[in-house]
Amino acid sequence: MTAQAASSITSAPLLQARNNLILHQALYAAAKLGVADLLNGGVRTTAELAGELKVNQEALYRMLRALASQGIFEETTPRTFGNSQLSRSLRTGEPGSVRALFLFFGTELYYRSLGEIFYSIQTGEPARAKLLGMSEWEYLRQHPELARTFDDAMTSNSDLTGATIAAAYDFGAWESIMDVGGGNGILLSHVLKAHNNLRGVLADQPHVLERARRRGFLGGELAARTSIQECDFFREVPSGCRGYMMKSVIHD
Repeated sequence: MTAQAASSITSAPLLQARNNLILHQALYAAAKLGVADLLNGGVRTTAELAGELKVNQEALYRMLRALASQGIFEETTPRTFGNSQLSRSLRTGEPGSVRALFLFFGTELYYRSLGEIFYSIQTGEPARAKLLGMSEWEYLRQHPELARTFDDAMTSNSDLTGATIAAAYDFGAWESIMDVGGGNGILLSHVLKAHNNLRGVLADQPHVLERARRRGFLGGELAARTSIQECDFFREVPSGCRGYMMKSVIHD
């Protein structure tokens, strides 16, 4: 083997990182368009899909081909696609769906900030503050639609891991537990369902708690064991519980 050939093999994993970026954006586009939902009833041609979605047929075809090459969607016959086992997880309402996560991954709050990584390395400051001109939390308050996308993504993420987290530790030994920055309360709901003797408190900012009430993850039989507490964890964490839980919060 020549030195050039050996170098090509060695560098292949590095070059794959670039392809992963393309795959990431293709997944975002597929989630945004709801392709997996449209294929829920069976295979469709790219012409049919493009007509319904009002997008360019050739561009859609190339995107679906790229995803199908990774096992995401399946090209059953030329230019005809159906869902694969992987793409089913992009469907709305599917147990374990990650569609909401990929919708968030494509927003300015997530994807654009990655393009400013050099700024963060130079300054030690978050790239989001440079791009948005304010903190991400203030930006979310000013953009309710993006806030809903963020909420849906965080809810999906916690739902994927909630049952595993609830079963991995004896939360019930604490008698009471507060989920600090707990969002819509879905993680707390998993923990309370797994530990019947536990009382739970959902702590977050007022506008977040209002959305939590509407989502109702802590309703029904959990309502009697649950309360909510306004909280800005940058300033102070409320007292009153024996145990405290924080998921995807400490990095803030």
